[in-house]
Parts: sequence; structure tokens; C-alpha cells
Amino acid sequence: MTDGQKKKSTVATPSSAYQRMVPRWRMIDVLLGGTEALREAGKEFLPQYENESNKNYQARLQRATLLNMTEQTLDTLAGKPFREAVVLDEDVPEQLVEFAEDIDMQGNNLQAFCRSWFREGWAKGFSHVLIEHPTPTATPDGRPRTLADDRSEGLRPYWVHIKPECLIAAYSSVVLGQEVLTHVRILERSVEKVDWEEVEKVRVRVLEPGYWWLYAPNEKGDEWHIEDEGPTSIDFIPLVTFYAGKRSGLMECKPPLTDLAFLNIAHWQSGSDQRNVLTVSRFPILAASGVPAEQKVDIGPNNFLTTEDKEGKWYYVEHTGAAIAAGQTDLESLEEQMSTYGAEYLRKKPGNETATGRALDSAESSSYLASTVRDFQDCVELAMQYTAAWARLDGGGSVKINSDVDLTEADSAELDALLKMRAARDLSRKAFLKEMKARQVLSDDFDEDLDAEQLTDEATASMGDMFNRGNGTQTPPVVDDPAGNGDDPAGNGDE
Repeated sequence: MTDGQKKKSTVATPSSAYQRMVPRWRMIDVLLGGTEALREAGKEFLPQYENESNKNYQARLQRATLLNMTEQTLDTLAGKPFREAVVLDEDVPEQLVEFAEDIDMQGNNLQAFCRSWFREGWAKGFSHVLIEHPTPTATPDGRPRTLADDRSEGLRPYWVHIKPECLIAAYSSVVLGQEVLTHVRILERSVEKVDWEEVEKVRVRVLEPGYWWLYAPNEKGDEWHIEDEGPTSIDFIPLVTFYAGKRSGLMECKPPLTDLAFLNIAHWQSGSDQRNVLTVSRFPILAASGVPAEQKVDIGPNNFLTTEDKEGKWYYVEHTGAAIAAGQTDLESLEEQMSTYGAEYLRKKPGNETATGRALDSAESSSYLASTVRDFQDCVELAMQYTAAWARLDGGGSVKINSDVDLTEADSAELDALLKMRAARDLSRKAFLKEMKARQVLSDDFDEDLDAEQLTDEATASMGDMFNRGNGTQTPPVVDDPAGNGDDPAGNGDE
């Protein structure tokens, strides 16, 4: 392909909405992958300083540790609606009640499946469920298949969680005032054993009302062919999308935790600088005046330094600590902002309206999280309806998901008071977290002691070494590079 020539479009070409969402998902994905994923991402989220050597950059990168407030906030918010079981109402057909015990035919019941679906939607902005049905085979005697044939062979509809990065294109039209999907493409990856190796297989499933196709690439991956296809017994695309973010288009929105993710990346970068400046500041730099630049220097308990210059002298240059204090203040400020971020989604706000257009009474108020729970309940009921259509039942019934997740006015006032006390350092961090957990801002499984240990591993140990030096316990440095790195936080100058 010549320079400037447009790449040929194929069934695997993603939509423009998908391409706009990819960078938003990338940051969230890396943060949810933790310290290991951020280190692997390298310069993408931790830029290399100008004139910083590759060696010093890699050392700084490997010292950086993530305080993962994004994942902690996500787990707290996504877990609150499922502290109580998903309830199937009496109008749910008995057959669907049975299906709900293993809704995906992978051993997950409706409660576990919905928790994962809801969490993914909050992480990425939206997430999908495809209601599938095994492709039936022909009957032995050639007669048309019946529902009884499916049941006797154990064929029944099941749910498949489609992550947003796997749905590469979707298009819709408005029919009788309702948005109806007309075309969907789903990227499928699987690992197959070929001889003694594992080989990744890539397919693209295309769905249109009443029909489906499965495309596979050639060896080069530049041409695709139909590997399988067939009709469906329903005349619509059985895909349900839950939007947790505010929708800006079909399969497009801003993930609700995006701003928190940016704060978390800022903390990752600031923490890296802080770790690095602590490392540099621990070791005083041997300096001299009136000493020939070429003079050999040996440091040790049985050696001493001399100079023939009467004005000459030897001395150590140490970091003043000002940058350390400023860096610590920056980290604490970011941590305070992140620790309270999730609470904003729990505050009641008057006049909230769900994404499905259900306007709440103006006298009522609801938090953003509660609104998304009600939207999600609608999505689950729609998925039940699609399941019933596959099973040739009249309806899927209704479900109830706990939406009582708001902070009360009293809770909000208490939370504000706690935040102010913590900001003024009138309340310890341990007591603050304990109160936040008691008000269900933090998840039930949040461990204050474990969290404190992790923070200690990340920062306190480093600061402790610096304090030890002030107490006279600093190990004398071994100087093998008279030039040193100075007090440059980036550690520049060491190639």
C-alpha cells in the first residue's frame, strides 16, 4: 500500500464512534490493571523527562506504585445495588426462573451476571448483553423442529456479556418513534490448541434482524470470508446495552469515572516524582572547592581526603527537603480529592431523569447512581423479554434491583463535616475511613488496616528512611561518580 493510500475497509473495520471511545477505555483499562499494567504502559502515562537517560527513567518507572482509587471507587459504587438479591417478580415465567439459576450457561446466576454487567458499564460507560440461542440441528426424520425438540435436547437461550471494546460497530434506525438496531458487528477472540502451540483465532460476528454471519480472515488478515451463517427465529437483534455514562450517541458516552481516572494518573505521576526525589535526597553528594578536577577520590573508613590548596575544603551537599514537602502536599491533596469522588454519585439531586426518559417527580430527588440502577433494571427486564422471545413465551416479566443507594440529607451533612474535619487534620485517616465505611461510601470488604499497610509500602517507608538519616542512622554513601546527579528530581546526567 502506497503512502497516503486509504486502508481497505473490511468487516473488521470499526465505526467512528468506536474509535472515539477507544482512548477513553484505554486509560480505565490500564488503571484497573494496577501497578503492573501502568509500568508496562511506560511513557504513555509516565512521560520521560527531557535529557533523562533511559536507565534513570526505567529505574524511576520501576519504583512507582499505584494507589488504585479508581478501582476502589468502582467496586464500591458497582457493589451497592447488589448487596441485596435481584428479585424476580411473580410475573416471570417459571421457565425463566429456572434459566436464571444459570443465566449464561457458564455457572453464573442472574445476581452474579448482573453485578458483572453493571460494573463493566460503570467502568467503560456502557456494556452489552447478547441473548443467544444454540443453532439447532435438523430433525432425524426431516420434519420442522418444534419447541419440544429444543427442550428435549437442552437447547435454550442464554446470556453473553459483550464487553464494549468487542462491539466494533452498531447502527440503528427509528421505527415508530423507537430506536431499533439494524446492524451489529462483534469481534470474537478464542485460543485454540494447534499441535503443541496455542493459536489465537479471530472472528467477526455480524447480526442483522432475522439473520447472522460469521466472518473469518485469511492467513494475512487482509481478506475476510463467510465461515458460517444462518437465520434466526426472531426478527430483531437481541442485544441490550446498559449506559452508565451520559449518552452522546449510539454506543458513545463519557465513562462516569473518567475525571477520577485523570486524578489517579496525576497521582501516579506525582508519586513517581516523589519516590525519585526521596531516592536522590537520601544520599548526600560529596563536593569540594580548591581541588583539582582530576584528583582521584577514595572513600572508606580507613581513608582520608587532603588538598594542597589552603582554601580548599571537602564537604557534603544535601537536599534541603523543600521539594519533598511540596511533593507530599500534592500527593495528599490528590488523595483527598480521589477519596471523596465516589460520594458525589451518592448524593441526592432534585430533578434527575433516567437515560430512558423516565422523568421523576419534581418533589423527589435521586442520586446519579440510583438513576443508573433504575436504568439497569429496565435493561435486565428487556433482556428477560428477549429471552422469552427465544423460548417462545408470552413475556419475560419484571425484576427488582435495589436502588436505595443514596446518601440521606443527614448522611450528606455528616459527610461534609467529616470531609472538613479530615481536611483540617482534626480527624485521623483511619477514623475517617471507618466513618466512610459505616455510611456505606466504602464497600463492606474494605479493609482499613490492609489499606494502611499498602499506603505505608508506597510512601511511609520511603519517608522513614529520610527521617532515619536525620537521626544519624544514614549509611555513609559510596561515591563512585564524583559528578553525581545533584538534586535533580529526574536524576538526569547518568547515562
